Amino acid sequence: MTASTVAAVLTVLGYSIYDTIIIFDRIRENIPLMRRSSIVDIVNISLRETIRRSLATTFITLLPVASLLVFGGATLKDFAFALLIGIGAGAYSSIFIAAPLLSLWKSREPEHQRRSTSATAGDDDVVLVKARPATASEAAPEAVVDPVAAADGVVTQSQEKRERRKQRRRTL
Repeated sequence: MTASTVAAVLTVLGYSIYDTIIIFDRIRENIPLMRRSSIVDIVNISLRETIRRSLATTFITLLPVASLLVFGGATLKDFAFALLIGIGAGAYSSIFIAAPLLSLWKSREPEHQRRSTSATAGDDDVVLVKARPATASEAAPEAVVDPVAAADGVVTQSQEKRERRKQRRRTL
C-alpha cells in the first residue's frame, strides 16, 4: 500500500459520497413535492432526474483518469488504476445500491407506508396523457383539475400548480 493508493482511495470516497449526496438531496427535495407518491416512485423519479448528470460526471472524470493510466508513468499508473476502479464502483454504488437501499429503509417508516397505501387507493381517477412537444402556434394547454373540485366549480391556485408540476414530470 503506497501513498498514491491511499490518496486514490480517499479521492474515490469523496467522489462517491458526493455523488450519493446529489441523489439523496434530489430525493429529499421531491418528498414534499410528491405528497401522495410512494417512496419507491419518489426515488425512481429522483434517479431519473439525476442519472444523466451522475453518468456524465462519471464519464468526464474517467476520461483523464484513463489517459493517465495509458500515458502516465509508472508512478501514476497505480494511482490512475485505483481511481479508475473506484470512480466506476462509486458511481455504480450511488445509483444501483444507495438509492434502492434508501427506498427500502424509507418504505418501512410509518409515514411512507401510509403514502404507499393512499397512493394506490386514490389514484384510480388520474389519467396519464403522453406529452407531445408543443408548437409555437398552439395555445398553452389547460391544467387538468381534480374531478371533484371541477364538479363543484372550484379550482384553487395550489391545485393548478400541482397539475402543472405533474405535467412537467410526465414530460421528463
